[in-house]
Amino acid sequence: MRCLVRNKTEFEYFPYDGVETDLNDDGEHTGEFHHSYGQPVTYKGNISTPSGQTQHTFYGEDIRYTHTLVMGKDVGITEAGIIRWKGHMYEVTAVRPSLNSISIALRRITDGEDDPIGPEPEPEPEPDGDGE
Repeated sequence: MRCLVRNKTEFEYFPYDGVETDLNDDGEHTGEFHHSYGQPVTYKGNISTPSGQTQHTFYGEDIRYTHTLVMGKDVGITEAGIIRWKGHMYEVTAVRPSLNSISIALRRITDGEDDPIGPEPEPEPEPDGDGE
């Protein structure tokens, strides 16, 4: 029932590409690194707040998460990605497959943390329609 089409909402998934070294203006390494993420992939799934002890221990005792995402099998989401949903960024903290679906624990990235992807792109302005 949690994977019904009417229960699904659209979100973007940014797959983890790896670690890149930072360069200064002269092209020299600064000694600092940052995480790199790929282009977004749009998926649909059921995102909800976690509830109940069964779900809480399902991911383990030390997993911090704020939302649960339930989807069908074979979606390609790994534990090292970022999800943008309703204007907020979420880190994938745990992925647990079951027989017919996959449950994913998400932790909301708060305002005090660095946004690994950046702001949501602005929508393209629509033409006026007066031919200019």
